[in-house]
Amino acid sequence: MFYKSDDLLITSTHVVVLHPEPVRFRLEAIQAPYIVRHGRGAGFRAGHEIRARYETADVRIYFTTDRTRFGAVRRALIRALEQRGHPLPI
Repeated sequence: MFYKSDDLLITSTHVVVLHPEPVRFRLEAIQAPYIVRHGRGAGFRAGHEIRARYETADVRIYFTTDRTRFGAVRRALIRALEQRGHPLPI
């Protein structure tokens, strides 16, 4: 287990988003992950997002407005991908 919270799990085989709707991504099918940073808007806090190519689609893996949590999730995803032999800088 690389990361566990109320809304996300990162294991050696999957990223599981628990909220708002459960979604399971197989690590072996995640390709070219990248970060999108959203600036502050009218009444909105800055957001941080991890997206990736998953099978044939571009998908949102994770989104939060909490910088500390985002950093922990990013590091966990990097470790999980590296363990599977996919060292990808994100």
